[in-house]
Amino acid sequence: MGERKRRPKEERRQRIIELSKRVFSKYGVRKTIMEDIAKEIGFTAAAIYYYFDSKDELFKACLQDEISKVVAMMEEEVKNAQTPHDKLKKLVEAKVEGTKKIIKNFNIGEEIVGELRGEIERLGLKELASREIKLIEEAIKEGIEKGVFRENLDIKRVNFIIHTLAKELASKSASQKDISDTIDIILSGIEKK
Repeated sequence: MGERKRRPKEERRQRIIELSKRVFSKYGVRKTIMEDIAKEIGFTAAAIYYYFDSKDELFKACLQDEISKVVAMMEEEVKNAQTPHDKLKKLVEAKVEGTKKIIKNFNIGEEIVGELRGEIERLGLKELASREIKLIEEAIKEGIEKGVFRENLDIKRVNFIIHTLAKELASKSASQKDISDTIDIILSGIEKK
């Protein structure tokens, strides 16, 4: 019986998250207020507050849902890639495309894209960011172990550069060629000569 009651509650919570994403997309994160969300998704404000204490908490749940999809996509890409080069290429491509989608889905203006990382940390989504960082670091370590990448690489710095460039490429709506060229530059800088 407990499982039966829990399931509809979880389903309603997830439905609020999914519907709220559209409202955040329509008004932008900063301009959205809980009353807009309630009106647009057909729930009462009280019903939304039953599941989420604040707009920040609801936004956190929406953002967490989207970021978890990006991280899952990155994890899938790693499984399907054979070489460290391919893994890094696929990881960067997935990160850029996923970040573009988040920016679009939440109607995030270019002026606050830089704040997205801060938002992730502020909202307590470090676990998802850690999974993403770990994927990239493991691909770099594998490349070093296989003699493909330089031994003296500062893995954390390379990871930081990849994250920074991916965020920049996503915010500028870079073309596939721009993304590919940037990945090639990163790879040529870390390859063993």
